[in-house]
Amino acid sequence: MFKEYRPAITKKGIGAIVCILILLLLLVPNSVFAQPPEPTVLITEIDSRNFPDITIGFSGKNLTGSIHPTTDSVTIFEDGQLIQPDMVERSYKGVHFSLVINPESSLRLHWPNGLQYYDDMIKAIKSIGPDLENPDVNLYSLHINPDIAQIEIPGYDAWVNAIDAYSIDGNNLVSSLDSLEEAISALETSTSSLDTVLVYITPYLHPTLLPDFFSLVDRAAAINVSMHTWIVMSPSMLGSSYETNMQEALLATGGTLAAFTGVEAVPDPNVYLEGKGENFVVTYQSEIRESGSFDLAVELALATDRVLRSAPAQLELTVEPTRLSFVNPPESLDLLQDENDSVTPPALPVEVLIEFPDGYPRSIISSTLFVNGDRVQTNQSPPYGSFVIDLNDYTQEEKLRLEVRVNDDLGLQGRTPIHTIGLNVFKPENALSDGWLTNPLLWMGLLLLSGLVALIFIIRPRKKPPKSDQAVPAKAEENSEEALPSLSYTAVRSYGSLMKLDPDQTPSAEKPYPLIKEITLIGRDPSLANLVLDDAMLEPLHAEIHFFPDGRIRITDFNSTSGTYVNFKPVSAHGTSLQHADLVHFGSLLFRFNSSTRTQSAQQNEES
Repeated sequence: MFKEYRPAITKKGIGAIVCILILLLLLVPNSVFAQPPEPTVLITEIDSRNFPDITIGFSGKNLTGSIHPTTDSVTIFEDGQLIQPDMVERSYKGVHFSLVINPESSLRLHWPNGLQYYDDMIKAIKSIGPDLENPDVNLYSLHINPDIAQIEIPGYDAWVNAIDAYSIDGNNLVSSLDSLEEAISALETSTSSLDTVLVYITPYLHPTLLPDFFSLVDRAAAINVSMHTWIVMSPSMLGSSYETNMQEALLATGGTLAAFTGVEAVPDPNVYLEGKGENFVVTYQSEIRESGSFDLAVELALATDRVLRSAPAQLELTVEPTRLSFVNPPESLDLLQDENDSVTPPALPVEVLIEFPDGYPRSIISSTLFVNGDRVQTNQSPPYGSFVIDLNDYTQEEKLRLEVRVNDDLGLQGRTPIHTIGLNVFKPENALSDGWLTNPLLWMGLLLLSGLVALIFIIRPRKKPPKSDQAVPAKAEENSEEALPSLSYTAVRSYGSLMKLDPDQTPSAEKPYPLIKEITLIGRDPSLANLVLDDAMLEPLHAEIHFFPDGRIRITDFNSTSGTYVNFKPVSAHGTSLQHADLVHFGSLLFRFNSSTRTQSAQQNEES
């Protein structure tokens, strides 16, 4: 009988089979790396400080070359609404070029045709400068294992000097991924926002290093770094799964693979920089008219008829109407009406402060003043906050309710709170007398009084005339002149006076100005004021002094520019009380106020 022969499988054989299977799996093309990354548009910043002008910064990612957007090829999507921009500008913010070398003596081997790739690679790398656009904003890094790591060198010349100072003539170098690992780790922790291009120069990598290599490629892609690998290897590897997997892995993350087998030329690295470091700024007029959070996107039409749209970004806005407030409005106003029904002061200036609480100053279209609900004045040109009320139209009113509305170029309207001014209209004395004269009770009383007087004279006994022969007493003759009726004079009442003072507060040579009216209006215009002072700093109607029947004296300023002061304190439109001997300034003129009432009372006290 023959026994079946079964060869024994040792542990070493099993290990060898496993290694072969792993290598076969590594060499099988991975369909995941079949397509390059999709080009995109990325919004980098949004500036709304000049609202409604909005500025958006954006850049392209994974583009195959430079782009040149115009106002016709860019569209803004503001909360779903399409808006064409007013302006598109290009700027260059710089790039970060990282050179990583995996040194080994095979990089310096001469091929049968005389090529020696390392020197040609370094020469090509140096061609990215110093003529690169705006080189002062670029950064450079150099990583050579095992012990050279220069990160983000700010100058091109220092970077080139570091490259030239290194030599790979040594034969004891071992190929590894250490320098690439170190470069990716530095980029992951970098604070730079520049577009980064990484070129990796390496000899043939053993298949067992490929899993780690692919992992580093993925890490670079996660931070938007495109890796371009220059590898020197045997011609027999061209077209193999080894080369295909590396090429697809790099292509899928925006990189490339250049394999050198003795016949290929070194590529131009400047191609890798096309479209990198470019930033674009677009400005448009926002249609937003309220506060809130809004979606904002940029759509870019490429020359290839392809359209790219960015992911939406958030635009936060606070938009409010203008904030309005009256400037020093009076609480009450005294008006003196003359025989012609004209009032003094004849007009009331109104000033309104216009503010933009949302921080976006903009053009004003119009401002309107309403008095007691009626439109009184509309300003369609500056100054928008100044109004004048004709007080002659309100002699029958007890109060004025003021409101101002302002419309801006966003279509928003701001309003003041309603301010109420009490009106006190003082009519002339003859108007009061006419009222009494038309009273029938007064006439009936006068008739009754006249009848009583007539009755007294009728019933009064007559004196006997003196005899003709009686002589007239001499005393009567002596006093005949005294019996003549005397002339009568009407005294003009004086409420006080204003004594002009020199700057040192000594009395001026000018005569004092008498104050003979209950309401004395002071100003520069004789048609408005009854006490006219010749000073260019005074308003046509500057201030008033009011003598009340109860003895109170009040001085009021009519919102003048140079102001009115009592004892060096400013007088507002609400007025302040005036006392005997007070110092009064009207503009630059200085007076001492003398109250006739208080002076007389003081003299009477001294005499008693």
